[in-house]
Amino acid sequence: MDLASAAGTAILAATDGTVAAAGPAEGFGNWIIIDTQIDGSLLSTVYGHMFDDGVNVTVGQQVQVGQRIGAVGSNGEATGPHVHFEVVPGGRLQGGHQIDPVPWLAQHGAAIDITDAVAQQIATTTTADATSTAKTTGGAKTSRARFGVAQEAGFSAGCMPVVASGSGGGPDLRAGSVPAAFEPWIRRAATTCAEVTGPLMAGQEEQESGFNTDAVSPDGARGPAQFMPGTWATYGIDVEGKGYADVTSIPDAVMSQARYDCDLAQSAKNGLAQGTLHGDLTELWLSMYNCGPAGTFAAGGVCQNSQTLNYVKAIPALATKYAAALGGSS
Repeated sequence: MDLASAAGTAILAATDGTVAAAGPAEGFGNWIIIDTQIDGSLLSTVYGHMFDDGVNVTVGQQVQVGQRIGAVGSNGEATGPHVHFEVVPGGRLQGGHQIDPVPWLAQHGAAIDITDAVAQQIATTTTADATSTAKTTGGAKTSRARFGVAQEAGFSAGCMPVVASGSGGGPDLRAGSVPAAFEPWIRRAATTCAEVTGPLMAGQEEQESGFNTDAVSPDGARGPAQFMPGTWATYGIDVEGKGYADVTSIPDAVMSQARYDCDLAQSAKNGLAQGTLHGDLTELWLSMYNCGPAGTFAAGGVCQNSQTLNYVKAIPALATKYAAALGGSS
């Protein structure tokens, strides 16, 4: 559940317990996890998106319900200041599974006021001082799924990368140049790292599958970004909040593509810096996507098979037709 509030607003502990984590975490910027025993079982509450100076507790510290533990921020994958709040029976670091926090809060004495609006406004309190206000819905079960509905209703704070024109560090995606269902996700994905731009991602999608969500290669690669099963198991992201990462889902596939591309770009940068790779950075990470990181490092550069040699040239060429004109996005 995403609890939107002004930056710097106090985050209060929802339970007594022991701080199990307090610091950097992928996607969260920083997070805090409090472990406690409730109803005879381990349960974690999780608080995310604080800036470094907004983490006010340390691992092992004992905290009490209502105690200030941090300050609202917008660090990590966030579109505005808010707290990403989770309730996890079984423990967040012990393999437990998140549940909908709303009924859990109600069952444990938090004051909840739910309206009939499309994006319901839920006020949660553990003391007389409200922690913050959530923009969410009764039907959706995850913060990412709720964000989509809340965004339609005009609320902007949630767990998604900030989307800004040219924010990936390179040319912006030209409006209307890709299928409509792909455009918002390529724009979001292009904020993941500077090396992977929207036009390059669009060119990669065209080259891999022609934007076909049901594409399957003879080797078993699937989806619009043509992930092999082993790679998908490592890099697949459940963006839609279905409980699993779907290789045929446009949001899941595109955001996972950016995650993988950016990891490959970092590996290529490291190889160039260490002198174990030679060549153009973009061509090197594209080579890794096509013929694998091991093959690229073994070659000391772009893999020298005809498919990869074509791949690393074709995608930058395709990217030119997806790039916005200099100084604009259309």
